[in-house]
Amino acid sequence: MRLEFLVLALSITIAPATTLLDVKASGAGPWVMVVPPWRSADLVAERAGARLIGPTEAPLGHLVTATAPEAAQRLAAAGAWAVLDAAAVAQFCGEY
Repeated sequence: MRLEFLVLALSITIAPATTLLDVKASGAGPWVMVVPPWRSADLVAERAGARLIGPTEAPLGHLVTATAPEAAQRLAAAGAWAVLDAAAVAQFCGEY
């Protein structure tokens, strides 16, 4: 019984997360950059030639933009765990 519950709980949790993480960044942004809590989001964005935007931040996610489309790859190289297309993330999360 416990094993079935664990499998069900993981399926409900992991399926949306894998769908979200499959949304790769494209174009010139904006993007959602996921950084570890021990890294400075400002520093990661600065190293990649991007800038943080938005009035609020999530604990791990930050909205960023840049003029160059290749900045998404530079964000990953500068230490971001993931760089996702912000429009796709907004569709996934829904509207308030």
